[in-house]
Amino acid sequence: MSHYVLGIDAGTESFRAAVFDERGRCAGFGTSPNRTLFPRPGHAEQNPRDWDNALAESIRMAVSASGVDPRSIEGIGVDGTTCTVVLLDQAGNPLRTALEWMDIRATAEAAEIAATGDAALSYVGFGNVSPEWFPCKALWLKRNEPALYDTAATIFEQTDWLAWRLSGERTVNINTISVRWFYNAREGGYPMSLYRAIGLESVFDRVPSRIVKIGEVVGGLTSAMAGLTGLREGIPIAGGGGDAFIGVLGVDVLRPGKLALITGSSQLQIGFTEKSIHAPGLFGSYPDAIIDGAEIIEAGQVSTGSVLRWFTNGFVGDAVRAEADRKGLSLFDYLNAQASAVQPGSDGLVVLEHWQGNRTPWTDPSSRGVIRGLTLSHGPAHLFRAIMEGIAYGSQVIIELMESSGVVIEQVVACGGATMSNLWMQINADVTGKPITIPEEQQAVALGSAIAATVAAGIHSTIAQAASEMVRTKRVFEPDPALTDRYREYVAQYVSTYEHLKDDSRRLTRSLGKLGPS
Repeated sequence: MSHYVLGIDAGTESFRAAVFDERGRCAGFGTSPNRTLFPRPGHAEQNPRDWDNALAESIRMAVSASGVDPRSIEGIGVDGTTCTVVLLDQAGNPLRTALEWMDIRATAEAAEIAATGDAALSYVGFGNVSPEWFPCKALWLKRNEPALYDTAATIFEQTDWLAWRLSGERTVNINTISVRWFYNAREGGYPMSLYRAIGLESVFDRVPSRIVKIGEVVGGLTSAMAGLTGLREGIPIAGGGGDAFIGVLGVDVLRPGKLALITGSSQLQIGFTEKSIHAPGLFGSYPDAIIDGAEIIEAGQVSTGSVLRWFTNGFVGDAVRAEADRKGLSLFDYLNAQASAVQPGSDGLVVLEHWQGNRTPWTDPSSRGVIRGLTLSHGPAHLFRAIMEGIAYGSQVIIELMESSGVVIEQVVACGGATMSNLWMQINADVTGKPITIPEEQQAVALGSAIAATVAAGIHSTIAQAASEMVRTKRVFEPDPALTDRYREYVAQYVSTYEHLKDDSRRLTRSLGKLGPS
């Protein structure tokens, strides 16, 4: 008899739920849209009340699509975006919209935290701190919305909100507090010297004291959520983590030599190391943040798939849309096919994908997007391909930095929306010079949550054992060495573009006043 679990992936654009069996086969999938608000440039927010609807709806859809008896589901795993910060009152009501992960309003606070020089800053190589991270946002809230901050009974992240809504237990998870809060399980936990230096030690009066590991049982499904979803009351809710890090489970990148490329609106590069590595331009390495005894290293790009969506939604003319309709193709598929006929390098275009700033290696929220080299001969397909290539150039800069810092990378394992494009995956292979492996299950983040659920439910004994049983490879894109050589100049031009414009970008954002408090 098969065992079934539910993996819930709360993404930027939607909540996704999937029913998996113990072999990692997806029996049913459901998705419910999410809405992001952009009240000011650099600000991004979501409403937890919208999450309530999306959570229940996606679960019902997945179970219905699976044909599985909902009462036979044995466990639930969860993941959310980081750092998406939620404030609740004592009764569990949201006090404001959540500060979404891509919100960079706390730029001044990030600079202040970096200036402390605290030992905990080894996680960022004693370089810049991203304003996306939890202490930056929490400090901004304390300073700019003190009444709400003082009222808050609980401050945590979206993953913890999910676990709470399902189980009624207020906890924080080891993954997000390690990778975004400077927590170090081997060195006393939270770095209180850092939090005291910035006047934020009071936040821990509002942070749940219980810390759960990935796959640990948080609690049982509440009767209220059982009633909303049709699931059985009391089934275990597994400790989760940040979506990209849970995706690492779903692609079985749990040893050195592999690098996970988790794609979507943004993308992350995450790998395992045999030793502690701290370097400017990289995040980590974080001990015990996914599995005990392992170090993980991280980098990321803030705007990736979101840039392609920005282009196709707003800058493609009616004639192109009409031609796509005539051929019975989505606009993305049509442009993807057209871009396949464009020569590598897009006839001299270089795109800097910093539409929402840069996360790594420069950690520069003031940097902005650039399309360079335009001529009258360039058309929509050139731009579409150039955006794909520019994102790959950013990945290659990160890979070069990782390797020079001692990270072993023999192959890249990719999942997420970008893998729907064979062209984009081949571009990644050619630019990086690495084989790009594509797992069979592309809802890898939901699968990662399901992997955690099987451990909580006692179906599999460990995270590593569950991943090895539930993840399979679909195909591999091999790099073309000649194109890798050709792309080296474009990668150099990508870096040069940032270096030449970074000071001007900072002056411009300062003059517009777009990164300060509301």
